[in-house]
Amino acid sequence: MFTKITEERAFDGILVQIIENIRRGELKPGDTLPAERVMAESLGVSRPAVREVLRALELMGIVTTVRGGANYITENMDQWLSAPLALLFQLNNSHVQQVQELRSALEQEAALLAAGNCTEKDALDLRSILAQLESAEDEKARAGLDKELHTKIGRIAGNPMIYNVLDAAAQLTEEIISGTRAYIMQKHNSALEVDDQHRRLVEAIISGDRNQAEKLMREHMETIEKYILEIAQQRGENSLVFHR
Repeated sequence: MFTKITEERAFDGILVQIIENIRRGELKPGDTLPAERVMAESLGVSRPAVREVLRALELMGIVTTVRGGANYITENMDQWLSAPLALLFQLNNSHVQQVQELRSALEQEAALLAAGNCTEKDALDLRSILAQLESAEDEKARAGLDKELHTKIGRIAGNPMIYNVLDAAAQLTEEIISGTRAYIMQKHNSALEVDDQHRRLVEAIISGDRNQAEKLMREHMETIEKYILEIAQQRGENSLVFHR
């Protein structure tokens, strides 16, 4: 699985080989990595060099370390971008609106692609999530189903890069979006506006109308952004600062 490298470029060499093994499928989500000693011998480097790379991969969410020192490839690779993105937004003092702008652009493209890829099974899944969302009475459950609906659309889009970044952005704004739904309910005593947008969006995706799906997702994102701005203004802030 591993080949020897020079100690002078140990970090880069170890990292490249681990990533390449994941890419080729020789290391799959949930697989246990060889012990540090074994990896160090195979690569011709020191154990501290191996440990440094594994720690970096753990911080990135690609490797999971458990008590006792065993290292695993993270099972849920879909979420590995969350930690690096969270750090990036914090270092840049990003505001929630900026994260939402990123999410909005990705959601629109995902909706357009999903409308071109939606199968009968996907259509059933979308309608099932939508039905649960519309019938749920608990707002916390509705917020979870709202996220599930958008996640499903991202998966149907069929582009893993869009899906992974979109999922990471959605996780970063999850609490804010949940709070926005609660704000809408408090202001209007219902979420009919958002529910109607979801309904029309799902039908556009199922019918394969790419342009309409993109347009409806844009309108939906604009609605969410409008309420996020209202919440910020009520708090007397120019924008909501992102925290993790």
